Amino acid sequence: MKKTILISAFVLATGTVYAQEDKIAILDTDADGRISVEEAASDPSLSAVFAELDMNKDGYLTPSELAEY
Repeated sequence: MKKTILISAFVLATGTVYAQEDKIAILDTDADGRISVEEAASDPSLSAVFAELDMNKDGYLTPSELAEY
């Protein structure tokens, strides 16, 4: 039973990482590895929380900042 729970947790966590990578790949139109305010504008739900997620206030979301989304 514990093994099943551990495997399930791993699969769920892995899926989240891939979902974040997919989000970056889709929105990062200039392929610089981060999402600008302009790029985020194409996703209304991300655009609405962009300022909150941009922890260092540089106008870009990095993969680590996007992980909070």
